[in-house]
Amino acid sequence: MNFEESTITKLYQNSVLAFPQTQMRQHATNPIKIVHLEWIPYVGMKTLYVKGIAHNEERTYNPVIVIKGVKYQEEKSKTNVPLIDNMGKKYLVEQMSFHKNDVLVRCNCGDHFWRFRHYNKLDKSLQGPDRKKYEAKHNPGSANPMQLPGMCKHLMKLAKVLDESGIIIQ
Repeated sequence: MNFEESTITKLYQNSVLAFPQTQMRQHATNPIKIVHLEWIPYVGMKTLYVKGIAHNEERTYNPVIVIKGVKYQEEKSKTNVPLIDNMGKKYLVEQMSFHKNDVLVRCNCGDHFWRFRHYNKLDKSLQGPDRKKYEAKHNPGSANPMQLPGMCKHLMKLAKVLDESGIIIQ
């Protein structure tokens, strides 16, 4: 397989394509609440590290999206938006796009861990270390039959929050 880095749009589409019959994931993001966001700009690397805290019923997860190709600007313009990082420092960034900006993703939930982490690494879309490819004992190959990179519902919800913030657009 020939993988390239992915955008949020591509990872979302792959998640839907890989599991078309699911009643969860993309259909189960509403109960998830992103209760905290950390914005960490890496100006020299042209990246923006966004870490969320997602509450899902009684559980808490930590989805991460690292947006690549971020254009930090010195002066206000029609195409940029203000961003205030964790330390209170203000930045101006050109609006990013779900369709254009490559991303790295990670979540500590089981869905991402068992189904997507290894394939996101092959796709060069995984933030952090890989894990060994998972094989189910009762139904081998069922964890991710199409072997596609993708996103869990916590990453989908974090992407939705980024869209609502105006920092990244669809």
